[in-house]
Amino acid sequence: MLHRLTIDAFSATSSTAVLLQEAKASQQLARCRMSVREGGLPAAIAYYADQGTPQLVIVEAEDPESLLTQLDQLANVCDAKTQVMIVGGRNDIYLYRTLLARGVNEYLPHPFSARQLTDSVSGLFSDARTAPRGRLVAFWGARGGVGASCMAQNTAWQLGQYLGEGVIYLDLDLAFGNSILAYNIEAKQTVADALQYPERLDEVLLERCLVDYDENLRILASAGVCSTSTTVTPEGIELLVDLAQRLAGFVVLDLPHLWTDWTKQCLAAADEVILTAQPDFASLRDCKTLLDLLVSSRGGAAKPKLVLNKVDASKKTQLAAKDFEDSIGLIPALSIPFEPALFGEASNAGQMIGESVKTHRVAQAFALLAQGVAGKSPNVGKAAARKGQGIWQWLKK
Repeated sequence: MLHRLTIDAFSATSSTAVLLQEAKASQQLARCRMSVREGGLPAAIAYYADQGTPQLVIVEAEDPESLLTQLDQLANVCDAKTQVMIVGGRNDIYLYRTLLARGVNEYLPHPFSARQLTDSVSGLFSDARTAPRGRLVAFWGARGGVGASCMAQNTAWQLGQYLGEGVIYLDLDLAFGNSILAYNIEAKQTVADALQYPERLDEVLLERCLVDYDENLRILASAGVCSTSTTVTPEGIELLVDLAQRLAGFVVLDLPHLWTDWTKQCLAAADEVILTAQPDFASLRDCKTLLDLLVSSRGGAAKPKLVLNKVDASKKTQLAAKDFEDSIGLIPALSIPFEPALFGEASNAGQMIGESVKTHRVAQAFALLAQGVAGKSPNVGKAAARKGQGIWQWLKK
């Protein structure tokens, strides 16, 4: 089974459209997002003139005379990382070699079956180096109790809503993780079970441990048991995260407030680090300490995003956002107001803020944070983007 591929297919004939629909419904592509459109290669060129390209584009070419010219036009609107498969009517080795030289990844001549099509797609992504990897977002609290887990949980849910893609939330706080309570789920197997025998961990075992929260978000929960005897190793965590990145477009790490080899490894490997702090001197000091360490471990990677939580809990003594900017050079990406009743009601209901009160300013703030860490336009998740278009237009204003 292929996981989390985004595929656009453009058929030029009705028979090919039927085969593409059969492939879309197959077990191999069950976890992929595939759309089938008419019009063939010319339609693909027109469509991507103002749309982002997915991971794989399958196009049917009817006219061999204009094929190479149209391929050049497609290359001008296609992302460099996008794979292209051409479906055609000529079984010609010279044409095959010419297409490969032009950058086409696969050529499938007629006649073929839906199974042959899915096997060809699988072949394109069989190599671990070319297989897609989900974007890794790590949440870390400057101090204990600043609400980093709450930020991670709400952002993971919002990411799924915003892009309409698969998201996996990993609760790595084995001793005190609260994801089972926060999401109101039942987890038969937890992150401690997955890491107990890392040599046995594979995609099948991880799939069994994950709990579906909705159509986009899946959770690897922590039992929150202090007496757990599972030893966390950098190698085990690296394997767990790597497997999760194969299964979803985004992986959200909720890291405990520990400074160990494996937490440092996660922070260094993350595509995005979200640092949560309260507007006080202790958080400011710890933010500076962590930033100094991350600069060396993350190399030229993007700086962490700073989120200030529980703002205005004590207006007379709290620090301002500008104090953080002047001291550590980070402008807070977001400020979450102190709303204990709002968070308490959502927690008691086992819901995320965006589910509990969709139009509240805190829910909109989490939506903005998800948009900021997504790293791409919601055009890739077109259905989700259309669903939330009214809110996003309001936020832009």
